[in-house]
Amino acid sequence: MKFSDVQRQLDEVYVRAIKTGVSVRQNYPSVDAPRRIGELAGASVALKNIPYRQIYAEFDTHSLYHLKLADGALMQFQYTFDEKGELTKHRLAYFPCPELPSAEEAPELYAHDELYGDIILDRLVRFPIRFDYDPASYQPVFHAHSHLTLGQFDNCRIPASHPLSPYAFLLFVVRNLYFRIYRKQQNTFEKRLAGCHSQECITDLERRVTSVVIAKC
Repeated sequence: MKFSDVQRQLDEVYVRAIKTGVSVRQNYPSVDAPRRIGELAGASVALKNIPYRQIYAEFDTHSLYHLKLADGALMQFQYTFDEKGELTKHRLAYFPCPELPSAEEAPELYAHDELYGDIILDRLVRFPIRFDYDPASYQPVFHAHSHLTLGQFDNCRIPASHPLSPYAFLLFVVRNLYFRIYRKQQNTFEKRLAGCHSQECITDLERRVTSVVIAKC
């Protein structure tokens, strides 16, 4: 996965997130060619042992996100590359709002049931999701090169087959958590765009445990 491919995909991810109404506020990722995209000073607060509400408030108050969704959820896209522009690390995170915004704060949530009806249900339990690619910290099975973390659990690292492109991450979030919006805008979300090709990084040992297959896109 190359710097130029990630940057190009992120441009289109923003276009689609805004056009479909998924994102209501944006901070375009910083670009430090050819080494970094999306660096967020202070984002390490997510790793501190403090209440999740405090983590979310820190991100929201200081605009430590790249996309803010209609229900208050925040998305971050952070990529690091070597001097040749080849991917060495990424952190892709989804941080839901601990409480849905009120009707006054986000009237569109409650006025458009055909789009948002499935994300304002009382029974939902919202939790953070993070995809990391960090081969420098690799430990067989326990710290896979690419892995999925759910709910901020320190040792939840579900092996993943590949690093994720920005587009793959957006589709993962929208298809699974915002299904009505996805179905309504499926043609826009699924329209082909230039790929971010990455090498498979899962090991045979990691395939023997529960793992995640990442689509190439």
